[in-house]
Amino acid sequence: MNLPPTPPLPEPSPTAGWPKQLGRAAVFLLVMFSTWAAFNTDWLAAKWTAHRLARADNDTQRTAYAERLLRYGQVGVRELGHCLEADDDALRTVAVAAFKKSLATAPEHDPSPRVIAAVILDQFTTAPPHGRQAILQLLPPILERTGGAFVMRCRGVVAEALQHDDPALQFAAAQLAVHPDIRLRAEVRPLLNSADARVRGAALFAAASPSADEPPLSDEELFRWLHDPDETVRKICHDLLVTRERTEAEITLGRRLTHPDATERLKLLLDLRYDDDVTDPEPWLERLSRDGEPAVRAGAARVAVELSLHRFQPCPSWVSRIAEADPHPTVRGVAAFYRSQQTAARGPVRPASSP
Repeated sequence: MNLPPTPPLPEPSPTAGWPKQLGRAAVFLLVMFSTWAAFNTDWLAAKWTAHRLARADNDTQRTAYAERLLRYGQVGVRELGHCLEADDDALRTVAVAAFKKSLATAPEHDPSPRVIAAVILDQFTTAPPHGRQAILQLLPPILERTGGAFVMRCRGVVAEALQHDDPALQFAAAQLAVHPDIRLRAEVRPLLNSADARVRGAALFAAASPSADEPPLSDEELFRWLHDPDETVRKICHDLLVTRERTEAEITLGRRLTHPDATERLKLLLDLRYDDDVTDPEPWLERLSRDGEPAVRAGAARVAVELSLHRFQPCPSWVSRIAEADPHPTVRGVAAFYRSQQTAARGPVRPASSP
C-alpha cells in the first residue's frame, strides 16, 4: 500500500525568535545600566546638576546648583571648574564664590581643599584669559587651606600670568605677587613699563612694598613715577613715599630730581645752592651727579664745592669720582677745576707744631 508523500515542514521564520532575543537583550542592558548607574551615581548627579546650573536664570538658582555640585566629590569639582571658563560673567562669579565658600568652610582635615586645588590649577594653562583671572582669585584661599602643598604650583601660575599679554590678567597677577607665599616682586618689575595704567600701578605697589627677602624699589627709583601720565599711578607713588616717612618737601624735591626736562633739573641745582630751606642738599646733589645729562652732572659738582666752601665743610668724595671717572671729558674738567678751587682755598695742610 502506497502512503501519500509527507508535505515538507515549513522553514522557521528568521524573525520568529527576535522578540525573545530582544527581550533578553533589553533585560541585559537594563541590568548593565543599573549596575553602571549604581557605581556612577555621583557622576550622573553632577552632570545633571551642571546641566541645571547652565540653564538657571537667576543667581539664587545658580548659587544653589554650584554649591550642590561640590557635594559630588572630584567629578563635581571638575564640572564646576568648567564654569570658571564660561563666557557668562554671572556663571563665573557664582563658581568662584562657591569654591571660596567651600574652601573657607571645609573642616580642618577635609581633603576637599586639596581636590579643588589640584583640579583648578590643572585647568590654568589651557583656560582662556577670563578663566585664568577667575582661577587667580582662588589662589589666596587655596594657599590658606592647603598649607605648603601647592605653593610652588601657585607661584608658577602667577609667574605665567605675569608674562601673559592680557592686561587684565597681568593686573590680577601683579596684585598676587606680594602675597607672602608667592613673593614674585622681581618678576613684576618688567610690568612697570606696561602701556596699561592699571598694570603699572599694581606693579609699582608690588615692586615697592617691603619684603623680608627681596629688596624693594628705592626712593630714587620711586621718584620717577611721580611723573607718570596717569593720575592714579602718581597717587600710588606718592602714597608709597609717604609710608616711607618722606615729607612733602622731600617728595617735591624728588619730583624735580627726576623731571624729564633737563632744564628743570638745572633749576633744581640753583635752588639747592641758594635755598636755605633745604638743610642738607648734599644727598640730592649726589643723585644729580649721576644724572644722564652732562651739564647737570657738571653743575652738581660745582654746587657741591661752592656749598662746602660756603659752609666750611669738606668736599664730598663723589666730586673726585666725577673729576676722575665721568665719561664726559668736559664734566671731568669742570669737576677737577672746582675741586682744585676748594683745595686752594683751604691751603696746604701743615703739621700742628708749625707756626
